[in-house]
Amino acid sequence: MMLLKDLLAPWFHYSGAENVDGLILDSRTVKQANVFVALQGYQVDGRQYISQAISAGAGAVIAQTDDPAQHGHVTLTDSGIPVISFFQLNRQLSALAAQYYQVHSQQLAVIGITGTNGKTSVSQIIAQLVESLGMQAAVMGTLGNGQLKHLVDSGNTTADAITVMRQLTEFEQQGCHVCAMEVSSHGLAQGRVEAVPFTTAVFTNLSRDHLDYHGDMHAYGAAKKRLFTFPHIKHGLINADDEVGLQWLKSLNQPHFQSYSLSNANANYYCSEVRYHSHGVSATLHYRVDGQLVSEPLRSGLLGEFNLVNVLAAVAALHQEGADMAELLAGLAKVKPVAGRMEQFTQQGKATVVVDYAHTPDALTQALKTLRLHCQGQLWCVFGCGGDRDKGKRPLMAQAAELGADHVMITSDNTRSEDPLLIIEDVKQGLTAPDKAYVDVDRVSAIKQVVSLAKATDVILLAGKGHETYQEVAGIKHHYDERALVAQLQGAK
Repeated sequence: MMLLKDLLAPWFHYSGAENVDGLILDSRTVKQANVFVALQGYQVDGRQYISQAISAGAGAVIAQTDDPAQHGHVTLTDSGIPVISFFQLNRQLSALAAQYYQVHSQQLAVIGITGTNGKTSVSQIIAQLVESLGMQAAVMGTLGNGQLKHLVDSGNTTADAITVMRQLTEFEQQGCHVCAMEVSSHGLAQGRVEAVPFTTAVFTNLSRDHLDYHGDMHAYGAAKKRLFTFPHIKHGLINADDEVGLQWLKSLNQPHFQSYSLSNANANYYCSEVRYHSHGVSATLHYRVDGQLVSEPLRSGLLGEFNLVNVLAAVAALHQEGADMAELLAGLAKVKPVAGRMEQFTQQGKATVVVDYAHTPDALTQALKTLRLHCQGQLWCVFGCGGDRDKGKRPLMAQAAELGADHVMITSDNTRSEDPLLIIEDVKQGLTAPDKAYVDVDRVSAIKQVVSLAKATDVILLAGKGHETYQEVAGIKHHYDERALVAQLQGAK
């Protein structure tokens, strides 16, 4: 509970004496004494539901206004409920939630990870490493929010501003020392994390994605770059192997921003003597302490070059936060593959099937590049493209599949409101030899067909679904668990 006047005090004087209990964005979940936050969203305008929220028991309403002269203006309803106008509420909601939940993060280090690919893996690796050090950690992102064994789905990579602040407070109360948060471009552009007290920011990479929302790559990159301008940031880690990352290192030019790289000896953290094998990867890690170069052996059970980059980012982030490097490298032995991220399903006498979330051209390229290193026979790629999303990405996905795999199967993946056959036709525009590609609009049928065709020495990549447990068709999410399907087809994991 909090006095409404105390909640609003940082912005303007309010003389009412109401006690309020929680901030709510969805009028359907309003309970007695809640504050209903009536925000103009990307798809829905919450101000249309003020009367429903009051009928449900809201003790007050804070409503977005586009008129600065109305900021702080109070209107009482017939039932005496205050409706308070708030200018730029979309940008201030994060701070408003921080005020209510009293988020100060004295105990909790909040590491924000942004980039097109790798956010989930880096955040999960960070949390696993923290646990290997004997401390508690939480994550917020695509696989859910919470401690690793108790993740709760949030529906978005980055949750709404109120949920973010409420859960940060809960993590502190649970005794967590670190929260690794995936920070999406949508979350940054919409101000969902504006007041989050990030201590470390990590940039993984930038490649084409979400242009249906941002419009162009410049706006997409600018949204992600905002994370590095937040006032609480003590440490920044930027991928020097990424072209955009190199530009950021030059333009940001801050001494507390460090670089990491697979092989660039000018980076603050880099690797040499990299060896990929069937059980993961080994390398020599180089990093600087007080200007002196230190070298340590690094061993990881995660497959592929891009997972080595993810490991490097996670280790460097925690090292910047003060963790002992020797303990971090020892902890890598306990780090397990992330669900739906290059997850292998093997069975004697059958092709190896790998389930991965790759749904961008770059991610698909990297996944196929990695699997080529571990493939003794033919490499198969099964993928589709989502409906109601960036159509320009579709032929690029086809190009990546055709270049990286020996055999390509095009199928469906969250078609949403679009005709799956038309999506497939868009995808095929990127193929140089479309007649050689397999096509099956039914994803289960497509997978079964490829599994039956592949030989024991082959590797099959199922790209796009990863951890997801649904197929979204015509606005309805139908249960579909690709990992469970593959385990069943293989007879064993």
